[in-house]
Amino acid sequence: MTFLNTLKLNLENEKKRMLSDAFMKKQEGIIVNYVVTCSKDSAFGISKKAIDILLIINENTFPEWPNLDRWLSILPKYFTDSFSQSNILHSEDWLFEEWLYWFEPENRFWFLGELDPVDNEHLKISIVVQEHPFPVESLEVLLMKLGTSELHEISMK
Repeated sequence: MTFLNTLKLNLENEKKRMLSDAFMKKQEGIIVNYVVTCSKDSAFGISKKAIDILLIINENTFPEWPNLDRWLSILPKYFTDSFSQSNILHSEDWLFEEWLYWFEPENRFWFLGELDPVDNEHLKISIVVQEHPFPVESLEVLLMKLGTSELHEISMK
């Protein structure tokens, strides 16, 4: 199977998982689990917003990757406005373009498997990857922009 066909299949599976009540069934690849802390009573809202953003990216990846202006028009404004406009003043913060780069087909390394509130202030996130380690910062930035702490990898027994 070619890289693009594999990517399309991964995106289709990711979309099915995001739209299903039974997120994780049988998966191809490595499952990596994380937990994050959310601001008070916000876990359910953050979960919904993250899934909505990932669905927009998923549904617009093919047949042609949109240009920056198109992404700015289809992703939620509260999210795109949360990024710095310049690295000069905020060198530790990401620019929107830098974050979006990691979702381009050739740079995509993880796919959402599950994103569930554990309680009102914690989320459990499972992602599917083909190899480990992998760049996870785009997931972490997505969640932190929505109001969470840093990702903490957990082992599932």
